[in-house]
Amino acid sequence: MKKYLFLGDSITDADHLFEPSGLGNGYVSLLARALSPCDYRIVNRGHNGFTSEQLLRLLHRDGIEPDWDLITILIGVNDIPVEVYTSHNRIPGEFYEYYDKILAFLTSHTKAHLILMEPFLFDHPQEYIPWHSLVVKESNIIQELALKYHADFIFTDQYLREKADREGADHITRDGIHLTHRGNQLLADLWLSACHK
Repeated sequence: MKKYLFLGDSITDADHLFEPSGLGNGYVSLLARALSPCDYRIVNRGHNGFTSEQLLRLLHRDGIEPDWDLITILIGVNDIPVEVYTSHNRIPGEFYEYYDKILAFLTSHTKAHLILMEPFLFDHPQEYIPWHSLVVKESNIIQELALKYHADFIFTDQYLREKADREGADHITRDGIHLTHRGNQLLADLWLSACHK
């Protein structure tokens, strides 16, 4: 049985601590349904509100089992308001540092293949439009680190935003950040396309 771990913020979390399955009501749960439970063990360790810094702290505090086959990370959207509303040089400076240390920790403590998912942000509400340049910066950083650590990178932002334009933003996102059931299904489909070709 292969073991897949999902790390990230509220998009991964999806209230998983309040669900009997421990998988939540987001894309991780949809992936678990798509993958045979006889062949895969799926674990959700997403945390609502987490930044890259907080994910790194969690890993140092709790450690990690060494025998994961695949680890997926979706982190970054919560780093953006840190940049916008404080004087921290979060992006690119601190964001690169924290993400690099996350990947260094995972590669030194496990033999898992890494899947790095691009953060995404919608244009509705319109207040998020100026933030999109920071999503692009984060994406470039993560792509660079994916090469460094021989990880796979999954593009999400443009695809989800185009879907929101075609289908209506309210059909894909609840608030410009979090996903509806349709949005989570699109994200799960992207993951499946990249990881189970």
